[in-house]
Amino acid sequence: MRKSTIAAALFTIVPAFGTGSVLAADGPFTANVSLITDYAYRGISQTDERPALQGGFDYAHASGFYAGVWGSNVSWLRDAETSSSSGNSLELDVYGGYRTSIGALGLDVGLLQYYYPGDFDRSWRRDTGLSKPDTLEGYVGLSWEFLTFKYSHAFTDLFGTPGSDNSKYLDLTATHEVMPGLALSAHVGRQMITGPADSYTDWKIGATKAVGDFTVGLHYVDTDLDDIDLAEERLILSLSRTF
Repeated sequence: MRKSTIAAALFTIVPAFGTGSVLAADGPFTANVSLITDYAYRGISQTDERPALQGGFDYAHASGFYAGVWGSNVSWLRDAETSSSSGNSLELDVYGGYRTSIGALGLDVGLLQYYYPGDFDRSWRRDTGLSKPDTLEGYVGLSWEFLTFKYSHAFTDLFGTPGSDNSKYLDLTATHEVMPGLALSAHVGRQMITGPADSYTDWKIGATKAVGDFTVGLHYVDTDLDDIDLAEERLILSLSRTF
């Protein structure tokens, strides 16, 4: 999500491992934890290209309804500050929705609330030029065989960027298991931002490999944003486990 740096990057443009986890099939409750060399959200680093520790909990009901919470350390809010401090170093995501299938087509509909604990008072907003960064998005996802398409819609300002409510994100991802435990993936996304900030495209290609109880990932991430260090091309290594 800087994005959840999207806002910090957008703030620069104007004068800011996906959230959640794959739910296991052996029970309604799962937990996940991961260590990643850089938390990139929609192509933009959330941690100033430094490592992140992430984890979450999920519940999936047999009816198709699900809910979960996920968290990660972030630095983009502190990086945007000069004379005031929010005290923020954490992103918490709370989400819920419904999954079903119609023949070979999968459907996923839900809401996702991004929450950043901290003190975002008037002096902080004046200092950074941002509004409160908490963001509510609704999403609709369709999947077919190895392809997934997801549409996300911001009902609030997008990560504190003033006047950016009703921004949209399009995500097309292809994943293919080339052999047991080894999967290749490719993603392209388009962030369409309402207001004075520039829209942009991001992309990612890489692979994940199961190693015992863990999953190791290596991905190449980039965007078409120019002159923004946190949106430049880089390789990201991850180590994760689901319980």
